[in-house]
Amino acid sequence: MIRKILLSWIVIQTFALAEVYEVSNFQSDIFSRDGNKLKKVTLSLRMEGRDLKENDYKITDALNIIISSFYLEDLFTSKGKERFKSSLSQYLEKKYNVEADAIYLKKFKITPVSLDVADLIEALKAEGCCQKPTIVKKVFDTIEE
Repeated sequence: MIRKILLSWIVIQTFALAEVYEVSNFQSDIFSRDGNKLKKVTLSLRMEGRDLKENDYKITDALNIIISSFYLEDLFTSKGKERFKSSLSQYLEKKYNVEADAIYLKKFKITPVSLDVADLIEALKAEGCCQKPTIVKKVFDTIEE
C-alpha cells in the first residue's frame, strides 16, 4: 500500500514539474531524393518537459540540425516521423541537456519551392535577359536586396 502511494506521489510530482512548449509554423528547406531538389517544410509541434521555455533557442537550433539530416521522403511515413521525434529528443538531451519527455507533431506540411536558381536562370535565358552578364548580375543583386 505504501509503495502505491509513494509511486503515485512520484508520478504526480513528475507531471507537476513538466511544462509545455509549442513551436508553431517552423519552416525549413530539406532535400528530396527526387533529383536532390529542395522542398519547404512547415511544422508545428508540442513538447512536454522541463525548462523548455528558457531553452527555446536551443530547441530551434536542434530542430534546424535534425530536420536537415532527413530526406523529405523519410518524413512521409509514421516510422520516419517517430524517428524524427526520437532524434530531436536525443539531440536536445545530449547536446544541450534539455529533456523533452514527449514531442507531439501537430502539423506537417510540404510546400514545393517554385523555382530554384537554375530554373530562374533558364527562365531568364528564355526571355532573352541573359544576353549580357551584367544584366544577370543586376537581376541577382536586386533579388538579394
